[in-house]
Amino acid sequence: MSDRRDLRHLRRARHLAKRQQRQLATLELAGLTAVTLHTHDQQLTIAIERLTGAPLVDVLREALRERRQACAAEARQVRRDWLEGEKLDGRLAPPAPPPLP
Repeated sequence: MSDRRDLRHLRRARHLAKRQQRQLATLELAGLTAVTLHTHDQQLTIAIERLTGAPLVDVLREALRERRQACAAEARQVRRDWLEGEKLDGRLAPPAPPPLP
């Protein structure tokens, strides 16, 4: 039963992605920039004139880059903390020494 539901969700997501790609291609041909906002279950595409939209897109791209870097740093820290905890608990074997030449 779960497989059917998952397949249905995948088909729906694929259909929505194709529809969004067609919409964005149409806007691109019209010389417009589009910004798509995603939530858990909805998306909203806003068309903006290219001259007006370029600075906005640049600001959004920079904000997303900074957010990705922050998430990556947080993930590295969580992994470091987890590995340290595993070493202290003795569950993680020390790494094997490199082979001799």
